[in-house]
Amino acid sequence: MDIISDIRGSKEEIGKCIERYGSVREHNFWFFYNQQRAYAKAFFFKFENDFGIMAMRYNSRLWEIIGDVLAPKRKRLEFFKQFLNYALFTKEDKKLFVCVPETFYSDILSIVEKSGKYKITNLPIIYHTPVFNVKNWDKSLKGGEFKKLRNVQNRFFKSHNVEVVPSKELDKKKLIDVVLQWRKYRPKTSQTFYLQMYINLIKNHFEGTDMARTILVNGEPCCITAGWSIPNSNDYYSAIGLCNYKYEGLAEVANIDDLNEIKEKGYGYADFGDSHKSLLQFKNKFKPEYCYQTYWFFIVKK
Repeated sequence: MDIISDIRGSKEEIGKCIERYGSVREHNFWFFYNQQRAYAKAFFFKFENDFGIMAMRYNSRLWEIIGDVLAPKRKRLEFFKQFLNYALFTKEDKKLFVCVPETFYSDILSIVEKSGKYKITNLPIIYHTPVFNVKNWDKSLKGGEFKKLRNVQNRFFKSHNVEVVPSKELDKKKLIDVVLQWRKYRPKTSQTFYLQMYINLIKNHFEGTDMARTILVNGEPCCITAGWSIPNSNDYYSAIGLCNYKYEGLAEVANIDDLNEIKEKGYGYADFGDSHKSLLQFKNKFKPEYCYQTYWFFIVKK
């Protein structure tokens, strides 16, 4: 196992690993790179035959895995165990934070219980992730189920001068202001956990995104939506959805525009990210085809 700390200098090598073995929404080089903060350093763990793990180490001696293991499915648990042993025993750090779909959680729970060396600290926090069948998304919003959304969209466009432009064309400071305004309305966990990553994304010119769009209302940037293709699939991850909440209906219009563009690009399914209860209620307005569960938890030494 080799440990790479120069993430930017190893962009090509890490990118090739993602291209070969990427399988989940977090498998994106720039998403990984932008996680870095003053108190968090990115590391890439390289295993035999160019398999890998993207991970963060925080100054608090907490590790976090970014996405699933970059390897064929049959090999993932083996490399996960090697990484877990390194983080908690070789490095002697405090704990590992893991965020995985339910199926991989069951596998991890099994190896943790069998090891006799580790334990999961508490019951996992479970988030729900809505997934849209983009082929079935109706851009015209016909029918009774979309009546409220149609009315919201029609009122919004009648009441305001609205323009949608590529985010890369706009002043970075104005876009960062959108992020800072968004933060004021979000739970404290979102304020601290995501803020710097979004700012880094803007500062790095939205590198790694396949779409990045901003809604201008009366000439002012008010929303940012951005995302990328999930590796080795025809699916899309709508990773970023921020607005300054300045106008009623703004968030709905941004989500409609996002789904319209995802459909225009010819994707099959769109993952709209982990959602707590109130956020899931909002996303359900747009009629996802299904939801899957993601488990957030910590592993420590016994």
